[in-house]
Amino acid sequence: MYKNASYKEKFADLHEWTPLIIETVKKDLKNDHLKKDIYFAKKFLASKNYQKATTEELAQAYQQAIAEEENGEEIAEFIASRWLLKNSELYQFFEQNLTQIDPNFTDLEELSPTQAQSLIQASTDAFGAPHTYLFSVLNSVVFPQDSFQALRQQAKEKNQQVQEETENFQAQQSLDAMRQGFEREMNRLTDKYEKKLAGLQKKYTVDVDTLKKQVAQLQRKLNQKSA
Repeated sequence: MYKNASYKEKFADLHEWTPLIIETVKKDLKNDHLKKDIYFAKKFLASKNYQKATTEELAQAYQQAIAEEENGEEIAEFIASRWLLKNSELYQFFEQNLTQIDPNFTDLEELSPTQAQSLIQASTDAFGAPHTYLFSVLNSVVFPQDSFQALRQQAKEKNQQVQEETENFQAQQSLDAMRQGFEREMNRLTDKYEKKLAGLQKKYTVDVDTLKKQVAQLQRKLNQKSA
């Protein structure tokens, strides 16, 4: 399906996955590409210091450049090569398994559905569906179209699950932070009013003692007059 596809075509199919790819190679892009390609940085990140650009901003910039620029294929290939370098274990895994199918696996035109399913299952168990899918597209693994479509759907579902789990975790973290903040504030107020109450009690005690002394003095004067 992707054996003869260009990198531009691959990235067009991986449009929704671009942020995930960019996140992996973000440092490479900032240090090895954007630092040298001033034209790119000015055109696609004009209002941003590229060193401070977010993953989403970079993804949008590179998606546009790959689609519009004359050297879009070169840019796409650079990103793909850096992503593949950072996933060398996947490459070794596929190389080992494809060599068992055919020692000259680069000459394979298409795996059988059974071969594809076995390899996809083993890879997703080891590396997860999203990484297996991205590698298979970027490295032109010769899966049948049906196998690619099933893998794409599996990857999307897994990625959605991860996002939901992340959002739930962040929400829980936020709730925990709010709860801790509330408890700190309650402790602060409790301490404040306990100190204030202790001060009032001390003042009350002093005032009562003073009043007792005054009453005692008054009583003595009255006794003296009566005598």
